[in-house]
Amino acid sequence: MGMQPQPLRGRSEPMERALSVVRAARRHGSGGVVLVSGPAGIGKSALLAEVCSQAERIQVRPALGTCDPIEQVSPGAPVITALRAGREPLVTQEQYAGIVDALHEPLLLVERIAAALEHASGQGPVLIAIDDVQWADRVSTFVIRTLLTRLLGLPLVWLLATRDDDAAVLGSVHTCLEYIRLAPLPASELAAIAQDRLGHPPDERTRGFLDASAGNPLLAIDVLDNLARAAARGEPDTVPEEFGAAIARRLCDLPDAARALVEVVAVCGRAVTVQEALRMVPEAVGAGRDGALAVALESGLITIHDQRVATRHDLVREAVSGTLPDQTVRTLHGRFARHHLDAGQALLAAPHARAAATRGDVASALILITAAEQLTAASPHDAGDLAALAFRTVRPEQTEWFDVGRRSLSVLCRTQRAAEAMTVANAILAHVDDANLVGVIETEAARALWLGGKPGELLARITPMLAVDALTPAVGARLTAARALANTRSTAGDSGAREAAGALDFARVSGDKDAQALALQAVGEAARNEGRHQDALRSFRELRALAGPYQLAEEITSLQFLDRYDHAQLLLDEVRSDCSDISRSIPPALHCAQMWQDFNLGHSDDADAAARTLLELGQQLGNGVYALDALIVLIAVALLRGDTQTAAAHLAQADRLVDADDGVRLPGLTVMRGWLAADQGDIATALQVLGPVASEAATSCNYWPLWPCWMGIFFEIGTAGADEGFTRTVVDIAELAASRNPGVASFEGVALNLRGREKGDLAMLSESVQILARSPRPVLRASGAHCYGRALMAEGRRDEALALLDRAWDDYHRMDAQVYRDDVQHAMRQAGARRTKWARTSTRPEIGWAALTGAERRVALLIAAGHSNRSAALELGVSINTVGTHLRMVFSKLGIQSRVQLANALNRELMATPD
Repeated sequence: MGMQPQPLRGRSEPMERALSVVRAARRHGSGGVVLVSGPAGIGKSALLAEVCSQAERIQVRPALGTCDPIEQVSPGAPVITALRAGREPLVTQEQYAGIVDALHEPLLLVERIAAALEHASGQGPVLIAIDDVQWADRVSTFVIRTLLTRLLGLPLVWLLATRDDDAAVLGSVHTCLEYIRLAPLPASELAAIAQDRLGHPPDERTRGFLDASAGNPLLAIDVLDNLARAAARGEPDTVPEEFGAAIARRLCDLPDAARALVEVVAVCGRAVTVQEALRMVPEAVGAGRDGALAVALESGLITIHDQRVATRHDLVREAVSGTLPDQTVRTLHGRFARHHLDAGQALLAAPHARAAATRGDVASALILITAAEQLTAASPHDAGDLAALAFRTVRPEQTEWFDVGRRSLSVLCRTQRAAEAMTVANAILAHVDDANLVGVIETEAARALWLGGKPGELLARITPMLAVDALTPAVGARLTAARALANTRSTAGDSGAREAAGALDFARVSGDKDAQALALQAVGEAARNEGRHQDALRSFRELRALAGPYQLAEEITSLQFLDRYDHAQLLLDEVRSDCSDISRSIPPALHCAQMWQDFNLGHSDDADAAARTLLELGQQLGNGVYALDALIVLIAVALLRGDTQTAAAHLAQADRLVDADDGVRLPGLTVMRGWLAADQGDIATALQVLGPVASEAATSCNYWPLWPCWMGIFFEIGTAGADEGFTRTVVDIAELAASRNPGVASFEGVALNLRGREKGDLAMLSESVQILARSPRPVLRASGAHCYGRALMAEGRRDEALALLDRAWDDYHRMDAQVYRDDVQHAMRQAGARRTKWARTSTRPEIGWAALTGAERRVALLIAAGHSNRSAALELGVSINTVGTHLRMVFSKLGIQSRVQLANALNRELMATPD
C-alpha cells in the first residue's frame, strides 16, 4: 500500500504558489527561488516531487537532488547529482565528467556548474529541486548561494526544501523568493488520505488514530498502512501510539535476512544500488537474497527506484537506526567504508569511516586521512575535521601512527586549523627525538600559523629550535626564514629587514627551495611594512618565479602601491584570460587583489561587490585574512557613502569573525574605528584611537599607517580636533612614505599637500595638485583639488577655486564618495555657485533606470544585449561574481525578474529617450 501513488492531499495552495514561479519561468523567462520548510514528515518531499512532475508537463525540465547526512563530506554532491537526474538530464556525460573533476576546487566547481546551467536554461526553462537542504554540505551551500546570484534572470527556478524555519541557506539573495511553510494537515484532509489508502471512509476508531498524528502526513500514512496490513492478514487492527514503536514492531516481524537488509539501507543513509545493499548482508545467501529484498520491500520500510533502494522516508531511516545497538551501527558503517575504499572512492568511504571509527581503528583512520587529503582544496572545514579525527583514531603504539600524524599535520596546516595543527605537531614531537625531523614539522606548521594570522605563536615555536645543535643546513635555513617571516610582524624598521635579508642569504647557501621561499616572503613583507614598495616588488617577483603563480597577488599589490595600476590590471587580466576556458579558477588571493584594485581606483560598486564575494569565500575557506580585507573595504566604502550605520555593523562583524593576532588584525581595523568615530562626530575618540597609529607609524610592523589614502583623513581629524602634535606627526609620516617611494605621485603629492596645508602655503598646494593629477587614485586627485580650491576661495580667488572644486566634485561623484562630494557642493553653494549636475544626483530615485549606478548600467546594457555573465565580465574587466552582484541590484531597481524583461525594459528606455 505504501508504494502505490496517491494524490497529494491538502497542499493545493502551496502547490499553486510554487507552480506560479515555475509557470513564470515558462511564460516570461524569469527565474526565482521557492523555499519550502516544515518539520520531518510534513510532506516537503511529496510537494517537491509533485511540483517536478507538474513542471515536466508544462515543458519545464526538472532536476531533483537530495541532501543527506551521510554525504555531507562529499562536496557539492546534491547539486551535482541533480544535474544528471531525470529522463532528460540537464548536462551531458562530458559536462558531468568535467564537473566531477572540479570537486576539489569550489570556485572551479561553481564555474562549471554555472556554465552548464546557463547552457541548459538557454534551451528552455529549468527547475532545480533540492530536498533536505538542512543537511547540505558546506560546498553545496556555497554553490547554491553563488549560483542564485550568478544565474539571476535566466529561466531557472530553485525549489529548496528544508526543516529549518528561516532562509539562512540562501545567504543575502535579493531575488524573487516564494517562502512556503507547510502546516499540519486538517482533519478533513487526513480523512481524504484515509479514503485513498483504505478504499473506504475512516471509521471513528481510525479517525482517532489519525488525530494522534497531529496532522503529519507521514505518520498518518504509517498508521493507515498498519491498519491496511492488519486487515489483509486478519490480524487485530491495533496500531502502536508512537511512530518509532510502530517501525520497531514492523522491523521485528521481518525474517532475519530482510531485517538485516533494511538495517543496512537505513544505516547507509542514502540510496544505494540493489547490488551494494545485498553485498552488505551476509545473512542473505543465494536465492534467498532476492527473497529478502522482496520481503523488505513488501514491509514498506524501504522502496526501490531505478535499481536503487532507500528507506521510505528520513523518519523511517532514523527510527530503524534508533533500534540498533551502537556496535551494530559501527559495524555496518565499517562494511560500507571498506567497500567504497576497495572501489577507490575515498570520499564516499569517509563518512562511513567517521561513523565507524573507534580508538585504535587503523583501517578507518587511513580512510579518513585519505579523504581529508582529497578534500583539502574543495572543503577545508571538512578536510580539517577528518584529519583531526584520523589522528585521534590511531594510538601512538601502532605502527601507522607516525605516518597518519604527518599526513594529518599537513592537512591541518593547509586548511589553516592552527590550534589543531599544533595539537598534532606537539603529539608527534613528544615521540620524536631527531632534531631535523622536529625542525621539518615545525616549519610545516609555521606556514599555517602565518596564513592564519598567528605570527606570535609561530615565533614562540621556531625560536627555541634554532638553539638546537646538529641541524642540517636545509632545516636550519627553513627555521631561520620562518623566524624572520614571523618577526616582520614584531621587529620594526631596519632590524626586521636586516634579519630577513640574512635569512635569505642563509637559504640561498643551503640550496633549499622551501627555505628560500620563506625568506623571500619575509624580505618582501619587511620592505612593504617600511613602505619600500619597489624593494617589495623585487622580492615578490623573485618569490613568484621560485614558488609559482600563487604568489602573484603579492606582486600585484606592490604594483598598486607604486601607482602602476595599469600593469597590475594587465596581470589580473592575464589570470582572468587563463581562466576563461573554465579550466582553472581564480585563486582567492587574486580576488582580493582585484578588490583592492577596484577600491583604490574609485570603482566603489565593483569593490563593494567583490568584498561581499570575498567575505563569503574567506569564511568558506576558513581564511580570516581574506575576511579581514573584505570587511575593511566594506567599511571604507560605507564611510565614503556616509553610511555610518552599515560601517559600524561591518566593524562589529570583523571583531566576531576575524581570529588573528592583534598585530595582524588591529592595524587596519583601528584605522577604520578611528575614521568611523570621526564621521559620527566623536573627534576626541577618533584622536585617541588614531594617536598611537600615527606615533608608531615610522616603526610599524604593518603597512597600514603608511597608506597614502589614510593620510588626508588623519590630517582632517587632527585639524578638527585642533591637535597640532597629531597633525604634525601625520605630515612627517607622509613625507617619510614619499621619501621611500620617489617618483610615485600618490605618495609625493599627498606629502606636499599636507605640508602645504599645515603651513598654509598656496604654492605647495598648487604643486601638490599638479603632482596628484598624475595619481591613478581619484580620491587623492579630488582631495588635492578640494584643499587647494578651498584655500583659493579663502583668498578671494573665486573663479580659480570653483574650477578646482568642480574637478574635485566630479572625481568624488564618480567614486561615490558622497560625504566628500557633498562637502564640496556645500562650499560651492556658499560661494554662490549652482550646477545642473547637482540636481540630478540629489534627486536620484530608488527605482527605475535613473536609479542605476554607472557600473550597474554597464552590466545591464551588456546582459540585455545577450551577453552571459562570463562574457560581460570579460568585456568589463571585472569578476563574474561582481557582474552577478550588479545584476541583482539592476533587477531589484527595475522591478524585473528575467533577462528578457531587462531587454524589453532597455528598449522602452531607448524609445523614451532617443537622444
